[in-house]
This record gives sequence, C-alpha cells and structure tokens, in this order.
Amino acid sequence: MRERNVAAEAIRERLAEARAGRGGAVFVLGDAGMGKTWLLGGIAGAGFHVGRAHGSPIASGVPFDVMAQALTGLGVGDRPADTMAGRCHRMWQALGSWSGDPVVLVVDDLHWADADSLTLMAFLCRRLAASRVAVVAALRAWPPAALDLVRDLEESGCARTVELEPLGERSSAAFLARRTGRELPARMAHKVWAMCAGNPLLLDHAARLLADGVDLGSLETRSPDLAGRELLVRRFVGAAPEAMRCARAGSVLGLSFDLGAAMELAGLDTEAGDDTVAGLQRGRLLREAPGGRVEFVHPLFQQILYEEMPTSTRLRLHARAFALLMRRGSRAEAAEHALRGNLAGDRHAVAALERVGRDALAAGATETAARYLAGAHRLAGDHANPGLGLAAGQALMAVGRAAEAVALLGAVSRHPAADVETAAQAAWMAGRAGFLTGNHRQAERDLDRAAGLAAERAPSIAVEALLDHANFQHLIHGSRALPFAARARDHAREHAAGVGAALRRKVASAHGYIAYIGADLAGLDEVVRAAREIEDDPEAQLTDVQGTWGALSNHAFAAKWAERFDECEQAFTRVIAAAERAGAIGTLSMLYASHAELMVRVGRLREAFASVEQARAVKDLAPISERYVAAAQTWLLLLSGELEECERRCSQVEHSASNLSDVGTLIVVWYVRGRRALHEGDLATACAQFDLLDETTQRVGIFEPCLVPFARDAAVAYTRIGRRESAERLVARLEAVSARLPCVWPRIAAATGRALLADDPSETEAEFATALALHDTTDQPFEKVETQLLFGAWLRRTGRPARARPMLANAATTAAQAGARWLAERAHEELRRADGRRRRMTDPQSLTPAETRTAALAAQGLTNAEIAERLSITVRTVETHLSRVYTKLRMSRRDLILRGVTP
Repeated sequence: MRERNVAAEAIRERLAEARAGRGGAVFVLGDAGMGKTWLLGGIAGAGFHVGRAHGSPIASGVPFDVMAQALTGLGVGDRPADTMAGRCHRMWQALGSWSGDPVVLVVDDLHWADADSLTLMAFLCRRLAASRVAVVAALRAWPPAALDLVRDLEESGCARTVELEPLGERSSAAFLARRTGRELPARMAHKVWAMCAGNPLLLDHAARLLADGVDLGSLETRSPDLAGRELLVRRFVGAAPEAMRCARAGSVLGLSFDLGAAMELAGLDTEAGDDTVAGLQRGRLLREAPGGRVEFVHPLFQQILYEEMPTSTRLRLHARAFALLMRRGSRAEAAEHALRGNLAGDRHAVAALERVGRDALAAGATETAARYLAGAHRLAGDHANPGLGLAAGQALMAVGRAAEAVALLGAVSRHPAADVETAAQAAWMAGRAGFLTGNHRQAERDLDRAAGLAAERAPSIAVEALLDHANFQHLIHGSRALPFAARARDHAREHAAGVGAALRRKVASAHGYIAYIGADLAGLDEVVRAAREIEDDPEAQLTDVQGTWGALSNHAFAAKWAERFDECEQAFTRVIAAAERAGAIGTLSMLYASHAELMVRVGRLREAFASVEQARAVKDLAPISERYVAAAQTWLLLLSGELEECERRCSQVEHSASNLSDVGTLIVVWYVRGRRALHEGDLATACAQFDLLDETTQRVGIFEPCLVPFARDAAVAYTRIGRRESAERLVARLEAVSARLPCVWPRIAAATGRALLADDPSETEAEFATALALHDTTDQPFEKVETQLLFGAWLRRTGRPARARPMLANAATTAAQAGARWLAERAHEELRRADGRRRRMTDPQSLTPAETRTAALAAQGLTNAEIAERLSITVRTVETHLSRVYTKLRMSRRDLILRGVTP
C-alpha cells in the first residue's frame, strides 16, 4: 500500500541513522485501524537490540509501565532511583554505557502510556542525536498528552512525525479484492471505500461481511464515523448474552486481561466461561496473549464495547473489578478501577489509592503518585486524614503543580486532626511551594508558622523550615537574609540532640555563605570548615548534595568569589561527583552552571561551554535551574561575540527571574547588558544598568564585589559620561571592602578607577601599572585583557602608540587564543587605532568557540534543526555559524562530514 510507504521509509531512515551513531525518534500518528501496529510489527532485529512496549488504558496508572517494557534487557532496571530526575539520569547513563547492538525502542499505543513513561520518553528523545538509539512509536490523537509531547519534540527538532493517511480508492479496491477473493464492481468498491473512509481495519471488516453475504446497503447513508462504528458492532451481532457479558467485562479490565478475572466479573462459571471465550476467539474478537491472558484482536473492539456501555453499568463493573482485584492481591491494578469507578467515600478504595500512590512516590514515579494521591484525597472528601493530604501535597509539588500544593498543604497544616509534626511539615512544604509560585509573603508566613509549630516537638523540621527561609531570602535579599540563617543556626545548636549532624552542617554552611556575600571574611571560614568535615566521607557527601545549598556546593561557590581558584576547582570536582553518584539532578544542573562561570573567570571558555552543555542536558528535569543555566550562558555568549543569542538569553532570564524577584540572577543580566552597552558606546544605557546594579547590591547587602564584578566597568562608564562623583563613590567603596577580603580583583578595579579619575598623567600611569602588577597575582586573563585595553587606549590618546601596541597585541592574542571573540575584536580595533597590524589567522583555530561547536556537530551529520536544539540556539544562528565556517575553512558541508573538524 503506497500510502504506508512514507512512514515505512521514515522508519528505515531513522534506523539507518541510529546505526551510524545519529539516533533520533520517529512517531507514527493515525486513527485506530490505520495500520500503525502493522508498521511497527515489521521492525525486526537486523543488527538491533529491539525493546518493545504497548500502552494500555487500564495500565496507564502503573508507574513507568511502558518504558519498563521497552527497556527490558538494557540494564536500566538495575539502577534504582527515588526521584523522577534520578531515574531519567540513570536511564541515560545505562543507555550511554550500553556496548551491544544499536537499540531501537518500539512503542505501540503511546497515547495510553503512563505519565511517568511519557516524561522518560521526552527526556530520552531530546538526547538521542549523538547516540545509537532510535525510538519508533505509534499513537492516536487522543488522549492528548502523548500527542502534545510529540508535537513539542517535533517543534524542537528532536523527532519526526509521520501521519498515516487513509488508503486511496485504488488501494482500497485492491485491498478488498485480496480479502474477498474477487474483484468487486467499481461502484460497490467505491461505496465501501467511502463508507470506511479508507481505514484498513474497517475495510477488512467490510470485506469479511461481504464475503459472508451481508448486505451493507443500510450503511451507505451514514457518516464514515458512524458507519465504521456499526461495522465493528456487527461483529458482536448474534453473540450469546454470556459472550457479551464476558466481552464487556474484558473491556473494563483492559486490552489484555486475565481470563479468570473476566469470567468472575461477568458472573460466569468455568465451563460456561471457557465455551464463551472459545466462541469469541473463533469470531476473531479475542486471541491468546502471553502469560495465560487473552486480549482483544484490535483496540477498537475494546474501545467500542467499553464506550457503548451505559455509564451506570461501566461504573458498577469498575467497582466490582476493584473488589475482585483487591481480593486477588493486585492492589496497583485495583487502584485504577477505584478512580475509574469514582468510589467516593469507599475507605478501601481510598486506602488502596494512598498505598499505591505512596509506593509510586518512593519509586520516583511522581506523575503517577500525584494522580493516585490526589485522587485518594478527592474520594476521601471531608474524611481525608492529614497524612494523606501531606503526601498528596508533596506529590503535587514534585510534578510542578505548586499552586495546588500550596492550597492543599495549607489546609493540612490547619487541620484539627493533624498532629504537631504533620502540621509543621505541611506548613514547611506549603512555604517551599509558595516561593516557587512567587507568593513570597504567604511563603514566609508558612515557613514561620512551621518553625513555630515544630520548635520544641520536631526541631529538625523547624530548622529545615528556617534554613529554607534563609536560602530563599538570600536569593531575593542577599546578605540581608543573614538573621534568618542565624536563627536557623542557633536553633540547631540549641536542639542539637534532635537535629542531625548533616542538617547542622548545612545550616552552618548557609550562615557562613550568606555572611560572606556580605563581605564578612569569617563567613568564608565557616563555609570551609563545614565542607572540610565531609571531604573524605562519601556517604555524608551523598546526603549533603540532596539540595542545592549544601556544605560542598557552598564551598565551591564561596571559593570562586574569594578567587581561591584551585581550591574552587577541587571543590567542584568533589561535589559534582557526589551529585552524580546520588542522582541529585537539581543540584547537578546548578553546579555545572556555576562551574561554567568559574571557567570563564579563569579564561577557559571551551571548558565553560562544556559545563553549560552538561547543565543543559539535565535542566529539563530540574526546571528551577533553567534560569541559572541561561544566566551562565549570557556571559559566555557575550565574550564569544554571539550578541544576538546573548540578548535572547538575557530576555529569557529577566522574564523568569523578575516574576520570582530573583535578584541573584537579575544582576547577572544587568551586568552583561551594561558591559555590552558600554563598549558599544551607549553610555546612557550602560550607566542605567550599572546604576541598577549599584542600587540593588547595596540594598540587598551583596558587598562581595567579585560576585558580579561590575564595579570597574561602572567606573569607566561614569567617568566617560562625566559622572565623576559616582565613580569616586564606587572607588571608595572598593577600597574599603578590599581591605577585609582575600580577593585581588576589587583592588585591581579600585586602581583602575583611580587611574581614570586622576588629573595627573603620571598618577594615571602609576595606577594602571599597579593594576597590571596585581593581575600577575590572580589567574583572571579576561580581566587583565580589559585592563590592558583601557591602559593601551589611554597611552594611544596621550601620544604614545608605540608603548600601547605590545600591550594591545598581547591582549588580542590572549583573547583570540581563548576564543573570546568579543574581546579579541575590541583589542584588534584598538590595535588598529594605534597603527598596529592585525594578524590574519587561517587555521581552524580561528573559528570562534560557537563556530567550532556548530562545525563539530555538522561534521557528525546532524541537521541544522538538531544542532540548534543541542546548542539551544535558533536555526538561523546555526546557518550563520556554518556560513562563516565554510568561508574560513574553505569547505562545504560534505567536506566537513568527510574530513571532520577538530574543535
């Protein structure tokens, strides 16, 4: 059938690409009976490890059911995880370490897949481009969750969708001739084709009825939908009442079901049930399935039987199925019937849903957990116990439904039957959820209430609530959050017997970190002490990384601001390894983003981009980290000269961070925009950004100037626009703070500011010399380039270009070798003004980092859309990069693929 050739060819192409190390996904979309299962059935081994799975409506609540089927034999089940993010990460690690044949995962009826499997599927499909893994799945348009996923993957360039078209009139006629054994008259063939709308399954049934001598004339005037439905219903015409009862019972149990359960549900004894099932099998309505089960020959049979039942009958059968399956010990399967039967007020149904939901939550199946626990809470109504409400609220938080969680947890915290610990934990969780929704005032009230409730009876919950309050506050109010951290630390000390060592360590570290960003050196010592306690304790490290601001991560962050770069890199290596072992994806994404910033500071742009890629690979499992990853990219993109992408990222971060009042992220955006405006000559915009930075950092108490090193650029902008007093105030502040901090950069910035403000040329030169001498004591090459550019430009303007040229040439070389195109171009322009010669570089190293990354992916054979998704840029930007690559290397795309490119 030529209408199926497009889909078959798309599948063949995807398999060939996966075999060559360019994996991907193809989805086949079509109505029931269009031949999707037939297409997927044709995928055989042929050098592939084939994992097969089949979605089912009654199993749509079983956690990870579909993906567990598909991944059988790949070792994924041997890597347990207790969070969704951890499970996704473990799955990707297992596939990455698979050394056997290329893998193809074949999933039929994806539209019935459980929500947790869909989450895993989305995660996997976004990472297949450089793998030997293909995904081929078939689905219908309803239920819509799977189709929404597929459309999203397709729009982002991570998958291809092929929609099955109905058979044309000619193909339908040939199909009918094969099935009936004779060629039908043209008029009859046309009527049947129109009646069946080209659907192969309906054509097959029409052919069987025609072969049996049935007159189909009564269906000619029906719409295709109604005609098709009646064609299938006629399969059941004449069936004995017992057969219909058994078939209906089976349709309630699902596409595949236990025969004994169906007979019991239908009220049939064994002998009558055996005869009934045999008749249904002879009529090709049921067939044997693995594991002693039976299944409907086609999902449409099950669907029609189920939907044609009166609602009251359907609900009654679900209620009976629940009781039957509970007696048989099949709690997970019974739970789905409790929901579908709407067993409100049934304490057994509520208990089963709660148990299955809690098990799912413990296994990291958060979507399933949220569905069952929220369902249990709904069915329990006013009789829902506080523990159930707490668990349901936690599950809702885990799937990002923070607003619902706030309402539910708030009610639990005030429930008259809640004990102190449950009420306090609910208030604590409500506070956390409240911050995620941006309702900070209510969140603060909830966290305060949690701390008050738990102060004496559950001190560890009180300390957790106080710690969260401090951590959330420091994102908004910087070091002004120190009183909250002090309160948490003091409470942990006072109730040491009831607060574990790990929590006490986290609290001490958080207090030290917040103090240090307020320029208190004692805070740095506190951070280091907390990290030293567990640097040789792998088990304690696993506990520490369960949360973004642990002792290890705070040590890495603070060491970066303190310019202890070797110590900082060691700290990042330690904490990243621990987060990898623990599967702590939220922590891992934030760590990679922060590590990228470290690499920028020490001039290692290529490693910075690699860290950003690592962060991006897991950010969709930790949505809260997305703006931090994007913020890290803004600095990189600016230095690399990718200004369009830089501004796009700035806008993305600003929108997200503004909604949550996340000052710590906003100041990065203002800094990047201010730097760009300054060096593009837009002094008014630059000064506006630096004013915003200055006012905000002073207001929230971010007094550690290295956290966002804007002061030197702000002094340049202020002096150039004539705001001398603003520059003087900034320099005085730098001089004061540098006296009590270990970092060198504030002293460099102060010296540079004094050079710009000096009226005496000899004083200016001496201050620039001081700044350059200080640069020799810290490994921050890009900052040195900026100082060299300022000094060189001043020498040129004062009539000493010969002295300026060696300094500017050195700056240009440093920037170019590191891939900092934006800095290199500015250095070359200043060198040109000083009458220096700009060297032309024609080897592949002259590519910018962005061009090198794009060329490397193109050399692997990825399409422009796939490259855009991998690098998180637009297709137009990919095209621009590749155009420059072809020009610089004098290569075509074919040459790139054949010869490769060395990053």
